[in-house]
Parts: sequence; structure tokens; C-alpha cells
Amino acid sequence: MVTIPGVARKTANVVINTAFGLPTGIIVDTHVARIAPRMGLTTEAKPERIEADLMRLVPKDRWTFFGPAMVLHGRYTCTARAPACGGCLIEDQCPKILGSVAPAEDDEDEDEAPSAIAPAAKRGLAAKKSTAAVRKAITPDRTHSPKDDESMDTLPASWSSALADEIDKPYFRELTRFVDEERKQHQVFPPEGEVFTALKLTPYEDVRVFLLGQDPYHDDGQAHGLSFSVRPGVRPPPSLVNIFKELETDVGLKKPSTGYLVPWAEQGVLLLNAVLTVRAHEPNSHKDKGWETFTDAVIKRVNAKRERVVFLLWGGYAQKKEKLIDGSRHTILKGAHPSPLSARNGFFGSKPFSTINRALTEAGSAPIDWSLPAR
Repeated sequence: MVTIPGVARKTANVVINTAFGLPTGIIVDTHVARIAPRMGLTTEAKPERIEADLMRLVPKDRWTFFGPAMVLHGRYTCTARAPACGGCLIEDQCPKILGSVAPAEDDEDEDEAPSAIAPAAKRGLAAKKSTAAVRKAITPDRTHSPKDDESMDTLPASWSSALADEIDKPYFRELTRFVDEERKQHQVFPPEGEVFTALKLTPYEDVRVFLLGQDPYHDDGQAHGLSFSVRPGVRPPPSLVNIFKELETDVGLKKPSTGYLVPWAEQGVLLLNAVLTVRAHEPNSHKDKGWETFTDAVIKRVNAKRERVVFLLWGGYAQKKEKLIDGSRHTILKGAHPSPLSARNGFFGSKPFSTINRALTEAGSAPIDWSLPAR
């Protein structure tokens, strides 16, 4: 979009963030350019540099919310002239760095000026809403656990309810502190905001298949929160290559052009690893830190579902979790791991995909469409 004459990053972000919900960046208009330095979020004056600072501070999954919240905050509360600090809900968090960046000359454009938009009473209500929005955007979301002092990522609503007791336990708070400290000192995969991707893409009530992995991929650009899956454009690792070979043998689907398994997750296939984070290039580095306890709780919650779920346990590690599953109510499929070390010892020829669909059909559920974009 920025190659179109007259379109800069602000306009491009407004269109793509708002129309498509894609977090391409953070909107920086004249209001944001004024109040971001005032709030101590940047020391830059150029919009591109301000945006870069904000993107480093704000989790990516909040970019589309944060920009408009800041715009409203600057329009109705943190105004260029006489900011309403007394009625600001984030006053206690704001350093009030005044005069660090001069307001742009068009800061109070006629079409954006508060006096041109609403009478005083309406502006007061808008001010309260805007400051509440900014507080929500810049404060770590702890809705899943009000008792926590730290926050790793945010559990989606359906899983927050299912795991409410679990995430209030001391081990989970300690796990949160561990991961936060690891991120300060090392590169950790997957990135912040993507640790619970599997739970976000597959709500609790929608789980129909549970494919348990062990540890996230630990090389650059691979892990994004789904077991066995990699980002678009990333070369599939050997285990995933073998999965695709069996997919073709089993149901006749040609090798996909991507190892991005999101379409499976969106159909109710929970692609969860037993351990959800890892230090870059150090496999199993976050083993025995608490993740196994948490993901065991996920298995138990899925096991408690009334509807039949197909649990796919590849390899000895995953098969140790069988004791957490009621095989009289759910379908348990066990097989060799697709790793090159074991694929020829029982994985190839096991026909897991057709077997899963047969079990789902027998339970009155729709089969999974295993197709992915082909080459």
C-alpha cells in the first residue's frame, strides 16, 4: 500500500488494521506522535521511529487495538493544550514528559478537534472511555488470573474458564516468572503472543481431535505455538515431511506447499505440545519447568468433554499420557512418531488421517478436511 502515491504507513495501517484485522503495525497520527513521548513510550519525533518503538513495547496481538486507543486518548484526554490529567485513568502511570516533542501544526485539525466533534458532556464520556482503552492496551492482560503479578500470554476466553483453577496455582505463577526471566536473558520460541496459539485457534468447546507433540521447534522462525506446524515459507522439518508423506499415502493428498497447519486447528484439531516454550537452539531447555503439569491439565479437561474426542498419541512420550484419557468414552490412536528415527518402524502405513475421520464419522461428527495448499 505504501507504494501508492499519497499513502504512508499511517494510512496503510488504518486500512489493513481496521478492514482486515491484520497487525501490520501501529497507527501513528499527530495525536499519537504527540502523546507517545509525553507518556514516556518513545523519545523519537519521526512517525516511523515512534511506530517502531511502540511495536517493540506492545504485544503484536494488541497493535490493531492500541493505535485507535491512543488516537482517542490524544483527541479527548491527553490534548495538545491543557491535557485533562485530573480525569485520566492512567495518570498514575504517566511520567508527563511535556515539551519533549512539539505538537505538529495540524495537531488539532478542525475535523478532529474535540470542540468540533461533541459538546463538553459527550467529550467527558469519550475521555473516560479513551483512557480506559489505553490502560487496557498498555497494561498486561491478566483477565485469566487476577491473582497473578506477572503475565506471560493471555489465555483465550473458553480455555480461561476451563483452566481457571489451574492458572491460579503456585506452579503456574512460578512458570510464568521463569519464562519471563528467560525472555529477558535469551531468545525464546515461540515469540510472545504465540505461546497459546493452539488454544486460541481451537476453542475448548470445538476440540474434536487432540494431536500431542513434545517440544516446540527451536530453530529460527519455525515455532508459532502449534505442534508440528511451521510458519508459511519455512521449510518443513523432517517429522512434518514424513507426516505429509503419510498424508498422501493415506488419503491421496499431494505434498502441501506449506507446513502451516492452521487450517487443521481451525477445524477442531488441537495441535498442542507438552512443553510450550523453548530456548532458541536448545531443545528441551524448558522441560520440567511446569509446562507438563499445565498441559496434563489441558488433557484432563478435554477428557472431561461429553463429546467423543480422538486422541492421537505418536511416540512413547505422548503415549505415556494415555493414563489421563478415558478410552471407554474417547478414541485413542497410538503409533510410532513421524521422526526419521522411527517413521519406518510403524508410522508409515499407519493411516492416521483416515482412521481419525472414520472415528469422527462414527461419533456423528464431521470429518476433518486434511487438505492444505498444494504445490
